Amino acid sequence: MMLGDGYYTENELMSAGFRRLGGNAKIHRRASIYGVENISVGDNVRIDDFTVIVATGPLQLGNYVNIMNHCFLGAKYGIVLEDFVGLAHGSKLFTSVDDFSGGCLTGPTVPPEMTGGKKGSIVMRRHAVVCAGGVVLPCCTIGEGSIVGALSLVKSDLEPWGIYGGVPAVRLKDRRRDLLELEQRLQKHCCMEPEAE
Repeated sequence: MMLGDGYYTENELMSAGFRRLGGNAKIHRRASIYGVENISVGDNVRIDDFTVIVATGPLQLGNYVNIMNHCFLGAKYGIVLEDFVGLAHGSKLFTSVDDFSGGCLTGPTVPPEMTGGKKGSIVMRRHAVVCAGGVVLPCCTIGEGSIVGALSLVKSDLEPWGIYGGVPAVRLKDRRRDLLELEQRLQKHCCMEPEAE
């Protein structure tokens, strides 16, 4: 008996029509993914169940990217998640938001020129992480190595190697860079040739 349905097989993923598909990708059968032809997936990527990805625009996932349960990625205007990026449970990335001031109509059922709002890409640099329930709005770059705390809201660019939190997110302190040495060790380990028998 198998509980939880599990992940797609390599053959199933290869036939799905991704723009690019790296090796050792794990995508859960209960993830909802729209626009696979616009999605590039690197090596060692994992996308867990109940995640929703709407890639009507380009979505680029680097190597060792982890997208946990119940995340949402709205990539109409482009999302880039570089190597070692993580999205914890319930994280949300929006590349467009409506204008709710009352000066425009709202929702996807009206013509876009009547909705106003903010539109633009999101970029998460290497080793950036959005913790559980974090929200990132359009036109934001999260700098290399930066952490967005749980339930925080990112409305503007975040500088590298910081720990951010709050609504809106502000820099709380610097983040250590020890993990860069571990990345080097991982890369060396992965590049080692197997011993001959």
